[in-house]
Amino acid sequence: MKTLGACLNFFNEADALPGWLESASRWADDIAAYQAGPNGEESDDGSIEILEKWRIPIHRGSINEGFGIVRTAAVRACKTDYVMLLDADERFLHSGQVLTCSGENTSLEVEQQVLQEYDTGEPGQCPANWENLSKLGAKLSVSFGEVYNQAAWVKDFIQHGDLDAVCMIRRHWHDFTFKRPTQNWHTRPDYQIRLVRNRDDVHWDANTKMHETLVPGNRNIYQPNHTHGPFYDHFHCFFKRLSPLKRQFAVRVYRAIHYGHAVPSWKAFKKEYGG
Repeated sequence: MKTLGACLNFFNEADALPGWLESASRWADDIAAYQAGPNGEESDDGSIEILEKWRIPIHRGSINEGFGIVRTAAVRACKTDYVMLLDADERFLHSGQVLTCSGENTSLEVEQQVLQEYDTGEPGQCPANWENLSKLGAKLSVSFGEVYNQAAWVKDFIQHGDLDAVCMIRRHWHDFTFKRPTQNWHTRPDYQIRLVRNRDDVHWDANTKMHETLVPGNRNIYQPNHTHGPFYDHFHCFFKRLSPLKRQFAVRVYRAIHYGHAVPSWKAFKKEYGG
């Protein structure tokens, strides 16, 4: 029987951890956490204490190494045949309804402009353009269909197939109601490889710091459909609004990695902008 685990990629995510753990505990055969703090720093917001209460093993690395190395190390943290990697603001739901999104997407040009303005807001303050951010996907609507067990469905096809990875569709939401999407996943799907075989020859390119890819590229990968997915859900807007300082710091870190600059220290950043 092939097993499916879940690994949490985190750093200072205490606001999001309880919901993540409750969700993953419903379907995962094993749960691990991988802390990829900048410069190897330790979370200082209570994240470690929450994971210890749940008795989740914590593995440690550094985001400075890049996403290719971090993703592979996170997979190895689990003891299962397959591992699903999820950030703290992401959820893979055990069961749910078939959701159909319809309507007109916000144009990519406007979407990128709004997100860029949000990312470059003044550190330590909630950016003034939250109202603009909340309008993303304003012309979209969601209809609800049959209820199905997504986790059982995923476990079934990895059990009977010979897959190296499963490509998943990430659905982006403003909140937890499942009524306010920020983009239409039927017409603009966000494909991500987040479920992979836990085997040495299946790994991400260690030389790729951002936009990580599996190597070699010609692997047996399951491509999702728009009815049953698999999907995982990203509540980025909700958590961005809760913790603007953390969001600003994350942007600084990602830019440093992308351009090959020194990764900033969270402690120093917080001292300068957060008191």
